[in-house]
Amino acid sequence: MFIEEDIVENIDCLEIPKKLPAASIDLIVTSPPYWAKRIYNGSGELGSEATPELFVKTLADYFDAFEPLLKDEGNMYINMGDTFFGSGAGAWKKYLDEEGNVTQHQKNRKEKFFTTKPLQPKLKQNGKLYQNKQLLLIPSRFAIEMQERGWILRDDIIWRKPNRIPASVKDRFNNTYEHVFHFVKSKKYYFDLEAVKIMGANGRLKNPGDVWDINTQPLSGSHTATFPEELVEQCIKSGSPENGVVFDPFMGTGTAWIVANRLNRRFVGAEMNKEFFEFAKERFEKSLPVKHSAQEKEDPLLEEQLNLKLFVD
Repeated sequence: MFIEEDIVENIDCLEIPKKLPAASIDLIVTSPPYWAKRIYNGSGELGSEATPELFVKTLADYFDAFEPLLKDEGNMYINMGDTFFGSGAGAWKKYLDEEGNVTQHQKNRKEKFFTTKPLQPKLKQNGKLYQNKQLLLIPSRFAIEMQERGWILRDDIIWRKPNRIPASVKDRFNNTYEHVFHFVKSKKYYFDLEAVKIMGANGRLKNPGDVWDINTQPLSGSHTATFPEELVEQCIKSGSPENGVVFDPFMGTGTAWIVANRLNRRFVGAEMNKEFFEFAKERFEKSLPVKHSAQEKEDPLLEEQLNLKLFVD
């Protein structure tokens, strides 16, 4: 079955495999919730697991559930950031940044998705992995878990954020990057390098490499976990053919949806949070081309192109 219309639903993404046929997705591109960073939907949500080890296992379970949907030649790009043990563990009634630091910048923003209670479970320090200030290496642990489950890791892309707001830390260097893992199911898969080549110093196009300098892209009225359109564009161009199908199981504010539409791909998305879902729909509608003339307004073909979207609440 070929997916002819976008399918965007306000549901748990684990419901999507029940609705779509096997081998119907060309590309999965997503930025799942990080462990102990935000509270979006309440207790029991992904990212609220009791330990980082359980989070890694649970997250890998999600992608195993999506595996039948992905074509044998399909690709998967997963953006992940890390967490420090003890981040925000005692910072009651404080606004926290994504590393658990209190910043005046975030306090002034009054971002409602910054918690006013500790995010991390009160895990007992064990002098090993569980030690305050310990960088937990969750992305690396996740990548290894995926490999052990049979996924092939092709790239560990470093997304460097030149405009990253400095954290209020004095005993280490500021974190300025995140990971984008490129997984595939089989040794032969679709990959369009030509679509993402960049101009080299010698005036010739070259492979962009595995360190991508891309600024973050804040959105007014949204939560802060939005990944930038330029990052998603790189993944979609390289990892899916034109008219292919892109799936973002943790759709958030709809960035992948907007970029997929602009690049002539069909899109499947799921978002549990009702507010984010409505924001994504509004944002997507605003991204559509504006009709400028009376002739365009009366053109039934153009009207069909602008309205060929399926929303299921």
